[in-house]
Amino acid sequence: MKIRRQKFYEKFIDILNDYEKIVLVPHNEIDLDALGASVGLYVFLEKLSKEVYINIDEVNTELGVKRALHKIKKLNLNIDIKKLCNIEVDNNTLIIVLDHHKKEMSQNPDIYKMSKNIIVIDHHIEGRDMIGNTLEKHIDEEASSTTEIIFDIISNQDIEIPNYISTVMLAGLTLDTNNFSIKTTEKTHEVAAGLTRSGAVSKEVQYLLKEDLSKYIEMQKIIFNTEIIDGVYAITVGKKNEIYSKDQLAKIADSLLQFDDIEASFCIGKINSNIIGISARSLGNVNVQKIMEKLNGGGHLTDAACQMFNTSLTEAKKSLLKIIDKL
Repeated sequence: MKIRRQKFYEKFIDILNDYEKIVLVPHNEIDLDALGASVGLYVFLEKLSKEVYINIDEVNTELGVKRALHKIKKLNLNIDIKKLCNIEVDNNTLIIVLDHHKKEMSQNPDIYKMSKNIIVIDHHIEGRDMIGNTLEKHIDEEASSTTEIIFDIISNQDIEIPNYISTVMLAGLTLDTNNFSIKTTEKTHEVAAGLTRSGAVSKEVQYLLKEDLSKYIEMQKIIFNTEIIDGVYAITVGKKNEIYSKDQLAKIADSLLQFDDIEASFCIGKINSNIIGISARSLGNVNVQKIMEKLNGGGHLTDAACQMFNTSLTEAKKSLLKIIDKL
C-alpha cells in the first residue's frame, strides 16, 4: 500500500471506531465501480461488527448493476441496500461517500441534512463544489478506480471477500479501465489478481459487462455520425430529442478511442431536458481533463466529463470545438 493510502487507512480506522451505524453512498446513475466499491466496503465494515447500509434510491439502474443487484439478492449475501427514506440517519451516523465527491452526484443529497459526519473516498480529480467539512477525504487520482482503493483497505485485514462480491469488484475495475487499456498500472493488475484469488470469476465479469442490443445499435448510429477534427479528435453528437445516461455517453466515447489515429474522443448528448453532457476520453497524449475544465467539468487525464445547462447540442459542440482549436 502506498504511504499516502496507508496514512488514510490509519485515520479511517480511527474514525470508524467512533461510529456504530454507517451509510455508504455511491453516486447517482450508479455504475459497477461505485457498486463494487460499496459492496466491498460493506463486507469489510460488517466484519467490524458495524450496522451498515448502502443507499441506492434509483429504481432504473444500468444493466450490469441491475444484474449484479439481482444476483446478490438471489445468493442471499445479506447486503442491506435501502432507499434513504428507509434508513434512520442522525448525527451519530457516519456517511461514507464513494466514487464521487459532489453532493449533487449522490444517490440522495438529502442525507447531508441528516448527518455532518462524512468521509469521502474517490479516484476522480478534485473539482469544484466538493462536499465540505468532511471528517476525512481520500481522493487518489492515481488509482484506476474506487474499487482499487477499497480492495487495498480490505487487504490490510484478514477478511475473506465472498466470491460474487469479488466478481462485482473486478467488474468495476474492468469497467473503469476500459478493459485495462486506460488508467492501468502495476497496482491495478495486482488488485485484479487479488480479486481473482478471492474468487472473482472472469466469465461472470463478462456477463455483467454485456450490453443491451437495442441500446448498442443506437450507440452505433451515433458513432456513424462521428466527425474527425485535425485527424486525432473524434466528436459525435446524440439525437436532439433523445435523453442519454452518462454511462451511454461514456461508452460511446470509449468506443471511438479504438479507431486508428484517434487520440481523444468526445460524445455530446442530452442527459436531461435542459442539461447537455459531454463525455471525453483519451489514450494519454491529450489531456481531456483540462479540456473539460474549460467547460466547468473535470475528471482525469484520460477520462473526463462536463455538464452544460440551458444550451443546445449545436452550441455545446461549438464550445468544445473552440477549445480544441486552441490546443
